[in-house]
Amino acid sequence: MPASSAKTRWRQAIKTLVWFHRWLGVATCLIFALWFASGAVLLFKPFPSLSHADQLRLEAPIDFGAVAISPRGAAIAAGQPTALRLVQRGGAPAYIATTPDGTIAIDARSGERLGDLTPEDIAADRRSSPGTTPPVAIAYDQWVVHNRFDPLRPFYRIDLADRHGTSLYRSARTGELVQRTTAADRGWNWVGAVLHWAYVTPLRSSFTAWDRTVWTLSFVALLVAIAGTFLGIIRMLAARRLRTPSFTAYRRRWMRWHHLLGLFASVFVLSWTLSGWLSMDHGRLFSRGQPTAEQAARYAGAPLTTALPNDLPTGMPANTRQLDFTVVGGRSQSVAWQPDGTALTNDSATARIAPATIRDRIGKAVLTAFPDASGFSVAPIDPTATYALAEGWPATAVRVSLKGKALPDVYADGVDGRLLTVMDDSRARYAWIYYALHTFNVPGLATRPVLRRIIVLIPLILGFLFSLTGVVLGVQRLCKPIEYRS
Repeated sequence: MPASSAKTRWRQAIKTLVWFHRWLGVATCLIFALWFASGAVLLFKPFPSLSHADQLRLEAPIDFGAVAISPRGAAIAAGQPTALRLVQRGGAPAYIATTPDGTIAIDARSGERLGDLTPEDIAADRRSSPGTTPPVAIAYDQWVVHNRFDPLRPFYRIDLADRHGTSLYRSARTGELVQRTTAADRGWNWVGAVLHWAYVTPLRSSFTAWDRTVWTLSFVALLVAIAGTFLGIIRMLAARRLRTPSFTAYRRRWMRWHHLLGLFASVFVLSWTLSGWLSMDHGRLFSRGQPTAEQAARYAGAPLTTALPNDLPTGMPANTRQLDFTVVGGRSQSVAWQPDGTALTNDSATARIAPATIRDRIGKAVLTAFPDASGFSVAPIDPTATYALAEGWPATAVRVSLKGKALPDVYADGVDGRLLTVMDDSRARYAWIYYALHTFNVPGLATRPVLRRIIVLIPLILGFLFSLTGVVLGVQRLCKPIEYRS
């Protein structure tokens, strides 16, 4: 190919790339600025949530004396449940069953399926909902819009007349408290999590619409960042070849600042945009870390309808707030949650199980689920490890290491035996490429939150300032007469 032809094609490619970066940059520059600014807010004010321990403390104790239906009877009444728990619902005990068709409430006194709680039921339960205003029925609002709340909808919001402006959210389906916000939480999160994650209710109430929209927008932003980085390096190399070498040949003030700040911020902007885009992966490129249906069935060893006992565990403390039923390796166990967040695990309906026994049972069940393994070892996790933080595991999680070639580590809850994550190579890479890169929760920083915040805040500020130069350039470009735009 003649040299002149190659140069012509190169110039045309650069011209096309400039056009692409310029106009998609105009479309996304404000989004970049808002992402960096809201990310800084998120460092100090995360999205509001009600921890399991706080929920238990606010719930009413289970009236075991009124329970007439056994766990097995409740499971049979629910059909084919994948999870079952006993709670105090609207002043009476009820089983909550998770089924393929949704969440079902079973009256623990009669075995009948229950409908949603009424506003009168919620208002009458003052022990765990000390509201001073009538409960407000809602399906969605800004603070319960996440799809993890879907099995619990609809809700009642109970506003408390306290100095913090507290609002509680109780599920009409299960009767459980699921969310708590304060006025400060709501105010900061409008400019933090809501802005950062595009958690506007009309969009986020449809997971599919939100997922596709944010994934596409993040991907376009990533392409803009890649194009800008490539062009910035080319322009810098050209400036270094001038008679008076410089890092930039631009003379216009805002273009000059955009180029110079971009040279220093490009690595962080690229890595943060890439990891932010990957936060929306949801199984597109990486493993979701979930067992197959066959593996889950082999791990359980038996369905709830046949493995659960015909009697409630004996000697349950009177203050028990929630009783979970699980099956691991064909054997049932129950976990009684206390108001201080502690858990008591029983084997079937009788003896208390020691933690070592639970771990051994988990390990053997995992070995059954993965028959290619020749052995296993079980060990507790470090709650501050990158994998634990990325996956949101409880501090009670354990790791089952399987012996054999190309086998994943399997993580389970050491209290109730629930499978948490199948950590294959794909999922492990995802934790580092997405979570560690995006949050800097890496060894050495995960246990030093103040230092980590400072280290993250500095490039966030740099990225924000860089984005502001893009906003100014975008406004200037749009304000130009059409005949001068190019």
